Amino acid sequence: MTDIHPTPLERAARAMYDNVQPDWDWSDPDAEPMRKMYRDNVRVAFMAVMEPSMAMIAKGNARMESADCLAVWQTMVAAMVQES
Repeated sequence: MTDIHPTPLERAARAMYDNVQPDWDWSDPDAEPMRKMYRDNVRVAFMAVMEPSMAMIAKGNARMESADCLAVWQTMVAAMVQES
């Protein structure tokens, strides 16, 4: 399984896999249930950070002019989580 343009979610799942270094190969066609598990774990983790800290909001708002940093952050994370 080679993805020329992997989504951020897919890259994060692969990074988790690389960090654990399991005995199975990521590209093995029979490993789809494991790849799905990693993608699901990443999706849950990103949902957990959907709400940024107040410090993150303050820094983001300071860098943006006439935009709502929280809304931008949540929209971007939501779009990433919905990608497969």
